[in-house]
Amino acid sequence: MRHTLHNMSARIIALVALGFMVSGCAALAAPGVEGAASLAGTAGTTATGYISTQSSRELNAANVEFIRAQAQLQKMQADELLVKREQIESERAATVGILRDMAVAREDPTLADLALWVQAGGDSDYAMHYALQGPGKTTPKQL
Repeated sequence: MRHTLHNMSARIIALVALGFMVSGCAALAAPGVEGAASLAGTAGTTATGYISTQSSRELNAANVEFIRAQAQLQKMQADELLVKREQIESERAATVGILRDMAVAREDPTLADLALWVQAGGDSDYAMHYALQGPGKTTPKQL
């Protein structure tokens, strides 16, 4: 009987141990599945991060090209403005010379004042029209 009790105890212990193993495996399997899912999520995030990093690089490269194009355009515009300013200053100097010569030839102090006005930045076209047509016939430019 003692032998049977001992066999019975061994069987109960084996069943309990089996029960713990099965439930333990299930308990251990759940974190394993969660860990695998977490690992898969991390891999997905890494892939997404790589794609967004690649997109950022491409966007940055496009922005650099855009900024270079803008800088080149601004340089061209500045060059054009410089040329135009030089033309206007040349016209202004010519107009001042003509008005001074006309003031001396006509003995007209108004034309001398008009030459000073143009030299200080006044409208050379208006001044020439005034000098050629006289004060009564000149009208200001319409903007």
